[in-house]
Amino acid sequence: MKRVIISCMDYRLTDEILKRADKDTLIFRNAGANVKEFLQRLKEIKPDEILYLPRTDCAAMRIVFNVIRKGENISKNVKEKLVDVFSGQKFETLDELEQLNAKINEEMLKKEVTKNVKTELIDVKKIQWPQQKTEVYFYSITARPTDKIGAYILQSTSIDDVKADLEIAKDKLGFKEIYDCSSGDCKRI
Repeated sequence: MKRVIISCMDYRLTDEILKRADKDTLIFRNAGANVKEFLQRLKEIKPDEILYLPRTDCAAMRIVFNVIRKGENISKNVKEKLVDVFSGQKFETLDELEQLNAKINEEMLKKEVTKNVKTELIDVKKIQWPQQKTEVYFYSITARPTDKIGAYILQSTSIDDVKADLEIAKDKLGFKEIYDCSSGDCKRI
């Protein structure tokens, strides 16, 4: 059985994700647990089960909120990959947007990939937080970066899938140390 976890790149989630993954689980992570970026890869993999783990206190959802509700400028790439799915949706608060994010992405997964989707909106106030590291790492979907707990982790089958997330990490979150670890050795990019 092919099992996939999709979640956010946030430093607080690595341990939570690894607790839910067995050795064969494939893990996809990006800004905001944004399913749209991974749809083609997921269709190719054809998972039997998806565990979808968005979170509260989401910086990506703050970006979406600020673009839609406050008119903040964002690049075309980030707009297409992250923001556009929420155009025309009704929400007043960031909490409502986070709930909407979970709902929209779960529906997208069920329609496009598999009906067997379980969603758990992780409340970051209820989990133990590791010490935050100011680095971002990209790994393959089979990697288990246990030595990077506390860092921001992106995971997909190709670094090209997460270009918008790298842009968010650099331009919106201010990260300067970003590494590609997909080949086994971590190289600064």
